[in-house]
Amino acid sequence: MKRFIAVLSVSLTIALGSPAWGGGEGEAESFKDTIRAMQERIKQLESEVKQLKGTPSTTTTTTVAPGTFEDRVKKLEDGLGLLGGLKFGGMIYGSYNYNFNNPDSRNNDLRIFDTKANNFTFDLAQLSVAKEEEGGIGFKVLLNYGRTARGIASDWRGDGSFTNGTDNFEVQEAYMTYTAGIGKGLGMKAGKFVTLLGQEVIESPNNFNISRSFLFGYAIPFTHTGALFSYPFHNAVSLTAGVVNGWDNVIDSNKSKSFLGGLTLKPSDAFTWTFNGTYGAEQPNRGGSKRGVFDTVLTYNMHDHITLAANYDRGTEGKIGLGGGSAVWQGVAGYISVGGALFHPDWAPFSISQRLEWFSDEDGVRTGTVQDLWGTTTTLKWKLTERLQARLEYRHDESSKKVFSQRIFRRGTESITRFLGGQDTVAAELAYLFY
Repeated sequence: MKRFIAVLSVSLTIALGSPAWGGGEGEAESFKDTIRAMQERIKQLESEVKQLKGTPSTTTTTTVAPGTFEDRVKKLEDGLGLLGGLKFGGMIYGSYNYNFNNPDSRNNDLRIFDTKANNFTFDLAQLSVAKEEEGGIGFKVLLNYGRTARGIASDWRGDGSFTNGTDNFEVQEAYMTYTAGIGKGLGMKAGKFVTLLGQEVIESPNNFNISRSFLFGYAIPFTHTGALFSYPFHNAVSLTAGVVNGWDNVIDSNKSKSFLGGLTLKPSDAFTWTFNGTYGAEQPNRGGSKRGVFDTVLTYNMHDHITLAANYDRGTEGKIGLGGGSAVWQGVAGYISVGGALFHPDWAPFSISQRLEWFSDEDGVRTGTVQDLWGTTTTLKWKLTERLQARLEYRHDESSKKVFSQRIFRRGTESITRFLGGQDTVAAELAYLFY
């Protein structure tokens, strides 16, 4: 721009001094004055432009470049920040069961969950969502679908009916946790959670055997709804205690609450001994009838490939026994599991488990019949992959009474069922775990 103005000025000067200019001498001088004034004005404008260039503009519009792929990913991660720390898991398994009594009822008597004889069963699809504790706070939700979910249905209405109206779906657990900075850490749990009692659990793949013991089905509850507090007095000693609505109750069916508590002794990594109990009114609208159960479980990992366990339960309930007295039930179960790697490294995917049990229903309030029950169960496990496993089981049940159904006979219009004192079954199970 400066060069252009300078060239223009020189050209005009030369032109004005040229004889070829057609004006008179006065007119030429007047025109020269005008050119000088224009040159001064140009210098002033150039100075103003320099000043403007040095001053930040307040009207400049900034154009933001589109975000990079990394920026968009970061925004997505920020939006999903609430999912941070969540742990997902679950399992799915099914089974086939055959009853050698071949009962016309097509039922396996006195069984828990594996109640259908000679049948393929979709047992359970389970999803677990848990939040790791941050600042001492966490939660867990465990959702079940299948026949096992039907078998653990809770009383959601407080009327003594153990159903939620959805048959094969059940919220097994849904609770919050909090660990307060008191001493070694006071733990709190509030919501719906599985019981402290018993050796066996609801999920079959987490047990020694496919089928559940009589103790699991008739001596103890499945779940509770309430609040628990726990405190580790020592690395080897911890205590748990709390108040719950009762046995398998989301909504209490009476005006009384139940106590739930336990003591855990763990003197070594190989040895664990628990003492658990529950006490309270469990009959609908009958707070005066109290039910109590004492439960103890001893587990000993004798070897990397050998595990031993024993479970004893004793329960009582007032005013419902024979003659209106207290009812009593008790039982014991022993377990042993041996891994194939104990004998040969190539047998590591295989293991075998054995359960022996005895259960006495002295007043018939748990099984519906005054009887003693015995059982033996042998289960072979094959771990096909880290997450996929298959199991095969043989079980024999025996009762002091003839309680296992077989044939239904017709005598005129009357139906007569033949009962036996024993029951033999075989079962196969395939399970996939993604914890």
